[in-house]
Amino acid sequence: MAGGDASSGAAPVPETAGEAEVDAGFEFAFDNEAFSDRVLRIEVVGAGRKRRREGEDGEGNTPVLRVKTVHISSVILAAKSSFFFKLFSNGMKESGQRQSTVRIADSEENAFMELLRFMYNGRLTPTTESTLLVDILMAADKFDVVSCIKLCGQRLIGLPMTLESAVRCLDLPCSISMAADLSEAAKKFLAKRYKKFLSTKFQDELMRIPLAGIVAILSRNLPGVASEKSVYDFVLRWADLQYPNSEQRREILSSSLLPMVPLRCSMTNVILIDQPSCIINFSLKREHCSGSFPSGSMRSPPFYCAGHGFFLSAHRRMEPSNSFVLIIQKLEDKGLVRGTVDYDIEVKTTPSLEFTTLWRRTTTTGCTQGFGCSVPWSEVIPDDSPFFIDDKLHIRVHVKITPAAVVMHALATSMMCFIHDERGEAPVLLTYELGEQC
Repeated sequence: MAGGDASSGAAPVPETAGEAEVDAGFEFAFDNEAFSDRVLRIEVVGAGRKRRREGEDGEGNTPVLRVKTVHISSVILAAKSSFFFKLFSNGMKESGQRQSTVRIADSEENAFMELLRFMYNGRLTPTTESTLLVDILMAADKFDVVSCIKLCGQRLIGLPMTLESAVRCLDLPCSISMAADLSEAAKKFLAKRYKKFLSTKFQDELMRIPLAGIVAILSRNLPGVASEKSVYDFVLRWADLQYPNSEQRREILSSSLLPMVPLRCSMTNVILIDQPSCIINFSLKREHCSGSFPSGSMRSPPFYCAGHGFFLSAHRRMEPSNSFVLIIQKLEDKGLVRGTVDYDIEVKTTPSLEFTTLWRRTTTTGCTQGFGCSVPWSEVIPDDSPFFIDDKLHIRVHVKITPAAVVMHALATSMMCFIHDERGEAPVLLTYELGEQC
């Protein structure tokens, strides 16, 4: 990469207060054989942006794309970098040879060449590209060039963020000076850029942003969001794309994201996983049921069984009859197990204080419709309702998946979406498409 003025034609970035020049007079010696005592062999490998520290050189089966050689002064490099000081003085065979080798990723190549020049002249090439500065900062951290780390940090604070540079600043190691300041600047940038994060024009970009960025966006932009359900659906969709492993996805959702979703009413739950079946206990407060309906709904955190995701929703349905409805809905299907699914919804009632079956259903893992049951609203909400104990409605959901290999016969009614009322009343057809507003 050429030194001096930026070849892009961008206006030079002036040095801010505190940006000290370090031994600027050695630029003449860079890659000059007459003033060099060693040759640096640079092996460029196709490893993307995967960051490596000292000792993680990427050796093994990683293919070498190209090799560059640069004449260097071991004294200059050792004075600026503890990495090169150790490389040239560790007593190993290579430290006594005229040629030394380093291996870098192809995405690090430009930044590493800039870093080598910096160690000679103490200057950064004038640039307004924050992404390049982040690259140089990461290279400086990898090769322990402290003076360059400081200068890059100062320069980045004064430059506008881009989406790429902001995302990468969120992942800076704490060993980098100003990492906390850069991370905060990145969070502010992302929060402002995605103030309307539910807008369809941003969805593709947002699905690629890491967890720290999503947390920053949600934490600063949730007040004023009109649709709680849309936020909930957005969080589930993002987690599903970022974390294909169901256990990891469940942990991220429960620990980092769902607590931030401003659901007007939420279900408290204890999730017990017993693959390939799971039993989930939910409790709904009477005040939430009576106060949020009919305008609102309640949705549980997701739960998983044999790799398949589900959630429970509750709402008041006015048509065709005024009723309280519980629906088990399926998340986007990525489970590997195929077969039948047995659903049970139970409620605890007085005076027995025991769980009794409210609804039961068998279907297949390929069916993405929602299934559930309804209870007349007039039986749910009265003060003497048998469904509330200490002003809480206790619900138990049991989901069991039986792999197709052990199913002895096809279930003739597996794809039907009828819900049979346990009181013997006529079946009620309740068909909910995945993602439909409850």
